[in-house]
Amino acid sequence: MTGNPETGSYPLYPSAYNTEIKWEETHTWNAGVDFAFLNNRILGSLDYYKRKTKDLLTKSPYPAGSNISNAGNMNLGDLENTGIEFNITARPVVTKDFRWTSSFNVAWNKNKITRLADGADTVVDNSGISLGKGNKIQKHQVGHPAFSFYVYEQVYDADGNPLEGVYVDQNGDGEINASDKILYHSRDPKVTMNWSNTFNYKNWDFGITLRSSLGNWVYNDAQATTSVKEINNTLPLANLNNTSYLFEKTTNELACSSYFVQNASFLRCDNITLGYTWDNLLNNNLRLRLYGACQNPFVITKYKGLDPEIFSGIDNNVYPHPVTFSFGIVASF
Repeated sequence: MTGNPETGSYPLYPSAYNTEIKWEETHTWNAGVDFAFLNNRILGSLDYYKRKTKDLLTKSPYPAGSNISNAGNMNLGDLENTGIEFNITARPVVTKDFRWTSSFNVAWNKNKITRLADGADTVVDNSGISLGKGNKIQKHQVGHPAFSFYVYEQVYDADGNPLEGVYVDQNGDGEINASDKILYHSRDPKVTMNWSNTFNYKNWDFGITLRSSLGNWVYNDAQATTSVKEINNTLPLANLNNTSYLFEKTTNELACSSYFVQNASFLRCDNITLGYTWDNLLNNNLRLRLYGACQNPFVITKYKGLDPEIFSGIDNNVYPHPVTFSFGIVASF
């Protein structure tokens, strides 16, 4: 907005507005069973659920000519989630001096778009990538998971290396264009797992928590922008002599290659804790616990980026999860 400093007047421009926006509606159906055995030494649950969300609210392109902006908030369509979740907690070992408690959770989930509003069957507006010009890498489409990657299928040589400028001609018309793009995996995991263990030996305690995500995929934006020698007619990274480029020149097809959509399944250790407790100090008037903890000590993954845990599915963040150490004292009077 610009103004006239002499008169103090400023022109006003209308913003995009959708008069048909309404609240999302979610309906969930659950069926489950709880169980316990051996005087509650083993207990757990098994649940099945189906969740239907109607009029999902998100930013998406408007149909051509229907609004004063090309994109904005709208009720995109309907989404269905189906899943199974299993929980179990057990005390496998309980003796006078030693006790082991273990909890495990695993969940399977599948999401599918069942309806889309007019104009919403297109690329996701906020799924832009750095390589190329104006490229977006995710798409919503009926019958497929939300935020599916929308790419050209890369062709590889006999050694498994990507062939530059060679993609699968999906419709067999002898040309590679937007009609050859395919939906390719999703950002959302198919399986998630959590496993927590606590070990107590006399006054010592040790705990460890592991978390896993399987079947989640990520577009490695950071790798894409450093794999090409010439990006939009410029040389990245000041053309460092020690940089080994995989491709020579950027094209929109290369930017949207399935090569950069990578399996980001992982096993992460969320925390490790070790402590010692003095429980009868000052004639049982003071209980003191000294502990040390490490958050995010390691992650196991085949993903080529810095961190596989990218909620948006587009890895353009150069900062991985930090590893942190802490020490503390807990006093109870």
